[in-house]
Amino acid sequence: MLTYFCLGGGAAFLIAFLAMCNKKRSVLGVYIKNLTSIFFLLTGLTATFCNSDYPNLWMYSLPIMMGGVFGLMGDIYLDQKWLYPEHNDQYLNMGFISFGIGHFFYIGAIYKQAHFEIKDMIVPLIVGAVVTVCNLLLEKPTKQKYGKFYAIVTLYCMILGTMVGTSLWAAIQTKQIAYIVFNIGSLLFLLSDIILSPMYFAIKQDRNTPFNFVINHTTYYLGQFMIAFSVFLLEPVCC
Repeated sequence: MLTYFCLGGGAAFLIAFLAMCNKKRSVLGVYIKNLTSIFFLLTGLTATFCNSDYPNLWMYSLPIMMGGVFGLMGDIYLDQKWLYPEHNDQYLNMGFISFGIGHFFYIGAIYKQAHFEIKDMIVPLIVGAVVTVCNLLLEKPTKQKYGKFYAIVTLYCMILGTMVGTSLWAAIQTKQIAYIVFNIGSLLFLLSDIILSPMYFAIKQDRNTPFNFVINHTTYYLGQFMIAFSVFLLEPVCC
């Protein structure tokens, strides 16, 4: 029940954040958004205790929660970008770095728990390369310009795509519901970033609309909560 309470609490704070900030950012909205992020960390934490019969569950849940911590840090950096536009470049770079590190933790969690070997990373790396190439090829057709962020965007896409590929390969190989849910969450994360990219890099800077804002944050948080909830699904729960 604790895990479901955290999911419900996160949903409530997300709705409050979207209602408050879909037209204009505010400091209070940032606080509410951070509380939403704390609830996906709590989801992973409570799921760990509820699944205490699963042997060595911390080997999976700890990197999942660390990934969530870096996601929270990335959120904070990107929010500062809107509040302090004069430091846009620094905050945007730190956001990319934080989320990228978080994805490494997610990849490591699956690699360890699914008993992957080096050869099992071939498919994830191919997925990562495909995502990266597609993103770069679509820069001009989608009327975006990465400019001085081209290198970090490319690196980030590779890491994100590899994370999606890792969860996909784990779901295919193991057929476990936990990895299927994780993969759906990772795809929602990818969709969130696809929506976010033109909000940042559109040449005309006309994509930061209330609709895109709501869809971007909804898919992002659904993705993060599903990844955290995968801890709950590794074994039949005991509470």
